[in-house]
Amino acid sequence: MVEMLYRVTVGADEASTQNSLTSNGLVVELVCDLHADLIAGDPKVAACDVARKAIKRHFPKSEEPGYFFAESLDGVAASDFFGWSTLDCGCRAVITPNS
Repeated sequence: MVEMLYRVTVGADEASTQNSLTSNGLVVELVCDLHADLIAGDPKVAACDVARKAIKRHFPKSEEPGYFFAESLDGVAASDFFGWSTLDCGCRAVITPNS
C-alpha cells in the first residue's frame, strides 16, 4: 500500500501560516475509506480534515485554526515520525516541529 503523507500547516489566517512563530505543523497519513472518498476529489481537503480532527482531539478547548494548508510529502515514510495519534477512522496525525 502506498503511503499518502501530507504536511498540513495551520494558523489563524493565511499570512500566519507563512511564519513558523505563528503557525503549527502536522504530518497526516490518510488510510481510511472515508478520507479515500475525499481523496478522489481533493487529497488536500482530506488531509486538512484529518488535521482538524487531530487538533480537536489534542486541544479540545482551543479555538479551531482559521486556515489550513496541505502539501504532499514525497520521499519520506511514516516511520520517519513518532508520536502518531490514530483517529477513530484509522487515519493518523503527528504534530511536528516548525522548520
